[in-house]
Amino acid sequence: MVDANIISGTVWLLCGLAILYLGYLIAIRGRADLHANYDESVDPAYVSRWAGGTALFMGLLVVAYAIREMIYGFQPYALGGLLVALLVLSYLTKLFARGVGYRGEYDG
Repeated sequence: MVDANIISGTVWLLCGLAILYLGYLIAIRGRADLHANYDESVDPAYVSRWAGGTALFMGLLVVAYAIREMIYGFQPYALGGLLVALLVLSYLTKLFARGVGYRGEYDG
């Protein structure tokens, strides 16, 4: 039998890789339009840098949690911390995609 922590960690790993790929498309490839809350009046370079960078960080957190769960097993406080961090970071990406902090001109 496969340990439940390995199965759960693998699912988290796949989710983290999916988040990393979307973050890569937004941050590195400049596809700010892929964000669901993207406001077209905001410079795409700003959204790519901030929303995409935040998405990359979210993906790294999920991958790190997956590896931690595969090695050490399930701990409810670790999962709770991950979920709170993902909620906060998800809210930040929405704010960045809507242009919060954008001043009209962006030098890059």
